[in-house]
Amino acid sequence: MRDTYMQQFASRWSEDSRRTFRKKPTLVRHNYNEHHAFSDVALAALIDRHPRDLIDFCTMGDDATDHDSWRAGDPGELGGLELIEAVRKGKLWINLRHAMDSDPQYRPIYEAMLRDMKKADPSFKPLSAEAGILISSPTAQVFLHSDVSETMLWHMRGIKRFRTYPAQAPYLNLDDVEAVLHKDKTEDIPYDPAWDDDAFTVDLHPGMAANWPLHGPHRIENQSGLNVSVPFEISTPQSRRKNAVLYANGVLRRQFGFTPKSVATEGFGAMLKCALTAMVKVKIKLFGEPERPMPKSERTFDIDPDAPTGYVDRQAA
Repeated sequence: MRDTYMQQFASRWSEDSRRTFRKKPTLVRHNYNEHHAFSDVALAALIDRHPRDLIDFCTMGDDATDHDSWRAGDPGELGGLELIEAVRKGKLWINLRHAMDSDPQYRPIYEAMLRDMKKADPSFKPLSAEAGILISSPTAQVFLHSDVSETMLWHMRGIKRFRTYPAQAPYLNLDDVEAVLHKDKTEDIPYDPAWDDDAFTVDLHPGMAANWPLHGPHRIENQSGLNVSVPFEISTPQSRRKNAVLYANGVLRRQFGFTPKSVATEGFGAMLKCALTAMVKVKIKLFGEPERPMPKSERTFDIDPDAPTGYVDRQAA
C-alpha cells in the first residue's frame, strides 16, 4: 500500500543551496519536523524498543573548551517518557544510533530525506548512509569536533546554535582526522573561542537542516527547548578516497616511521595510498585487531528525572 501520509513531507532547496551542498555550509528548509514520529510519545516508544546498546546517554560541562567534561551515564530501568522528562529538565544528551535507518517506523522518513539529497545534487552518490536521533536538553552542548563522514543535520525541535569552521589550520589539523581513522582518539579537537569570529553561525529552528564540507570542524550550543535532531553520516566516493589517503598516511607514520606530507586525493601517490589502505583493511577483516575500550565509555552517573541536572553522580570507588 502506498504511504500517502509521507507524501506531505519534503525539503525545499534553493538554487544557492543546491550549488553549495557539500562544498560550503548550506541551509535547507523542510517540514519533517511536523511528522508525528518526533513527538514525545513517539520518541518515548522508540527509546523503549530500540536496543539499549545502541543508545548513548551523556552529559557535559558548561565550558566549551573542556572536552574532558563529556561523560557517559546509565539510564537504569527508566522508560522512554521518564528519560525524555529527565532530558527536558536536566543537562543530558541521548543518541539513538541507527534509529532512522533501522527502525521500521522511521525508515520511510530516512529514505525520503536521502532521496531529497540525491534529487538536490545528481552528483551526490552515497555508498552508505546511517542516521540516528539526537535528543538533548535546553542547555546541552556538543564540543568542537570533526566527523570522518559527510554530514547532514536535520533539525526537528528546539533551537540550537550551530557553528562550523573551515577545514584547515588553525581550526583543523588533519593529523587529528588521521588519528580518529586509526581509532587513536575521539573526534574532539582543540577549540579556541577566538575562532568564533571566523565561523559560519546559525540558530537552527525546527524545519531547518544544515550541511557542511567533509571534516569541517563544528560545535553546537542548545539555546532553548527540548532539542531533537537527525544526523546523517554519509560515505561517498569522495569521502572514502580522502579518508583512505589519510589512513594510509597514518600507516606510513605508525608502522614505517615515515612522515607523509601530501593529502592529495589525485595522482599516482594517492592511488598507491588507497591501495595500501585497502590491503590493511583486508588484513584487519581477516585477522582482526586488538580490542580497545571506547574513550569516555565508563559510566559515571545514573539518570534521575527528579535531580536538577537529570542525573546523579556515582561515587568514585
